[in-house]
Amino acid sequence: MIIVRTLTLILFGCFVTSAFAWVDSDFDGVPDKKDACKDTPANTVVMANGCIDTDIIIVDEDAEDDDEFDEAEIGATITNNAALIAEQCRQQPDVNVAVDCFGSILQPVYFDFDKSNVLLTQRPTLVRVQQYIELHPQVSIRLEGHTDNIGNDAVNMTLSLKRAESIKQLLINDYQFLPTSIEVVGMSNKKPAADNATIEGRQRNRRVEFIISAE
Repeated sequence: MIIVRTLTLILFGCFVTSAFAWVDSDFDGVPDKKDACKDTPANTVVMANGCIDTDIIIVDEDAEDDDEFDEAEIGATITNNAALIAEQCRQQPDVNVAVDCFGSILQPVYFDFDKSNVLLTQRPTLVRVQQYIELHPQVSIRLEGHTDNIGNDAVNMTLSLKRAESIKQLLINDYQFLPTSIEVVGMSNKKPAADNATIEGRQRNRRVEFIISAE
């Protein structure tokens, strides 16, 4: 009886520990134990650490006039309107205008330190790319993988290429992209998007960027 009770307590403890490990208070897909920003707004695309990349996000100052796209909003700083503006870019009939518009607001895919697996929190970016390509199938995509500056160049070059390849395989296998329309390249840590001297900067540098061009 003592052995059974002990095993029951152990199993219960494992269950409780596991449950608490996956608490996600702000429902952004990043568990609280890894979330550096535990109060992001609902339906917001976040980086791997659970924070918003404020250099990419959009502000819609004309929220009451959603039918009109204001280019001055690109590069401003708030974010729940990214999906709306992505859709407005997607609907542009001129493919060159659509490419410029969409490329300006498309957020990179971010990665955990020393990892190349794509987190579920980053899937909304891939969905937006898929929706865009459905209306503009003639464009090509270049995936540029990047790392922070921790580690030597050979390791970072391999990691950056693996990150780009991971995105390519997802686009092909899960989103029905043609392999011939996607180019991958590893950039190592040669093109940082932020200062590698800070934790936040290194997080922003662990990324894959989408370079979309009209053929």
